[in-house]
Amino acid sequence: MRNKIMSDTSSLVSIDPATLDEVGRTPVTTLDEIDIRIERAHSAFGTWRTDRAYRQGLLAACSYELMRKISEIVPLLSMEQGKTAEDAGGEVWISAKCFAHNAALDWDAVTIAPEAAGRTARIEHRPLGVVAAIVPWNFPIFLMIAKIAPALAAGNTVIVKPAESVSLVVGKVVEILQSVLPAGVLDIVCGGPDVGRALVGHRKIRKVSFTGSTGVGKQIMRQAADTVTPVTLELGGNDPAILLADADIDCAATFLAKSAFFNSGQMCIAPKRAYVPADKVDRFCDVFSAAMDSLPVGYGLAPGTEIGPLHNKTQLDFVRALLDKAVAAGGTIVKGGGRGTNLPGYFLEPTLVRDVDDTFEIVSLEQFGPVFPVVAYTNIEDVLTTLDEQDFGLGASVWGEVENAEKVADRIHAGQVWINHHNALEVELPFGGVKSSGFGREGGSSGIEDFLETRVISVKG
Repeated sequence: MRNKIMSDTSSLVSIDPATLDEVGRTPVTTLDEIDIRIERAHSAFGTWRTDRAYRQGLLAACSYELMRKISEIVPLLSMEQGKTAEDAGGEVWISAKCFAHNAALDWDAVTIAPEAAGRTARIEHRPLGVVAAIVPWNFPIFLMIAKIAPALAAGNTVIVKPAESVSLVVGKVVEILQSVLPAGVLDIVCGGPDVGRALVGHRKIRKVSFTGSTGVGKQIMRQAADTVTPVTLELGGNDPAILLADADIDCAATFLAKSAFFNSGQMCIAPKRAYVPADKVDRFCDVFSAAMDSLPVGYGLAPGTEIGPLHNKTQLDFVRALLDKAVAAGGTIVKGGGRGTNLPGYFLEPTLVRDVDDTFEIVSLEQFGPVFPVVAYTNIEDVLTTLDEQDFGLGASVWGEVENAEKVADRIHAGQVWINHHNALEVELPFGGVKSSGFGREGGSSGIEDFLETRVISVKG
């Protein structure tokens, strides 16, 4: 059973990516069971949508229950996904915060339009119905809750479909939430692409919210078009960190060394490359590599581990190939490049690479791993032109004196731009991408809005 996720007609096998041992098995949901669960969610919607105060109270209870059961979730999340226990705990914590935020969020269900021509009109913001939430393996709990919390708060019911390789921990969390929520309000289906297609194409699914790769997102868009089902897509990102001439190099390098390798670099909004003034590259690399000394690699549940394995062999092979191609083309490994541990899993230690440019795939593609390239530049206009032409538009950061950084940030086409920090994810703020990084927003009040539809009632007489 080692080295890969095995599946048959009845179960999925989850593998610990650090040890390659089996963690457990999850039954595959049959097509008949999918129909039953969607019908149950459709029936529950009729009551769930009616009492907003009741929903808010239960969402607050979901937040509390997640934290109460955190000791049950963290070990399973670490073993199945590969992240450290500390990071797993942080993921549960921000998930609970997301529930609390949506429980307390104020939004207008009805607004009144100005009277005109002897008529009155009200504008209603109504829940959609049954929502499909399709979540990836890198942050399976938070990226699920970021969808289901606002969807439930808006009055919808939800069916979750996790990535096959994290079905155990997602199933565990859904079970915990089901103990709080009324029957049918939240359910889960597990399996491969056929299960996903059956869910997206079902006639009673009224919305699809997906986080994952751009390629799969395009497939979901095509299928959803057949039933004209609205979709929210949070897709890939290749976030740049741009250091200006007046940037605090030491501060930026230290911060980026910590954030670039968080979750072994498997984070859509992690900084994935830095553009540094050519005369400051040496200093940047010195400080960055020194900060890497505080990032020991190992088993996620072992004390002191800061960097766990990549989640699967496919991702490890992809990142390793990008690194090898970069070195063969003239790139220089400043630090790292090895496995960092004797464990048998999918390990690549944090790696800093320089002497590369935008023609290198390790720069132009989303690595989604613990490799960080540094690109030297002499003209900021060239950097901005390159960014404008790239396909991705999820996030970016600009480092420098705030007034100058604001001017550069204004010219970056991305869903979020941070100044003098990076990958700060806050449930109070809207989050999402542009271009090939997707559309729609999660978080803030936008999280609710994406799960509502507008109806006008116009009265005359």
